Amino acid sequence: MMQADQFQVLTAPVQKLFSDSVSMAMQSFEVTQAQWKTFLETTFELGAANAKDSIKHAEEFRGRLTDMANSANEVLKEHASLFNELPKDPVGATQKLIAGYVDGSRKVLEAGAETLNGYLGLVNDVWSRLEKVSQDTRENYVAYVGKLQEIVESTAKKN
Repeated sequence: MMQADQFQVLTAPVQKLFSDSVSMAMQSFEVTQAQWKTFLETTFELGAANAKDSIKHAEEFRGRLTDMANSANEVLKEHASLFNELPKDPVGATQKLIAGYVDGSRKVLEAGAETLNGYLGLVNDVWSRLEKVSQDTRENYVAYVGKLQEIVESTAKKN
């Protein structure tokens, strides 16, 4: 049977351990909350920057498609008029048709190359941002773990 003095001697270390544990948990929660806040802010900033660039690229792409469609309409109108000249000058009209197809193909390839270069620029920008955010996240995580370790060590030193 335990006496009251023995019980008080036993409860004091238990109370100290419980108090230290609660204090350590509260400090850890504060540090974790700050870490997650930073992580979420970084994630939202990254998403917003990528969305902004993607919209810009989509607008440029739409503009190129519109230009290509207008050019195609002009080429079709020219070719339609050349078909009327076909009975009068078959060789000249055929040469003009072929030249028109070659020129139209060149324009389409140039527009495709511009679009591809724009897309590659977008991908490079996104990749650069991801690398920077990844590095920042690693550094923040290392600092976070260091803070948690400091909390545990400072609590251990108190005892």
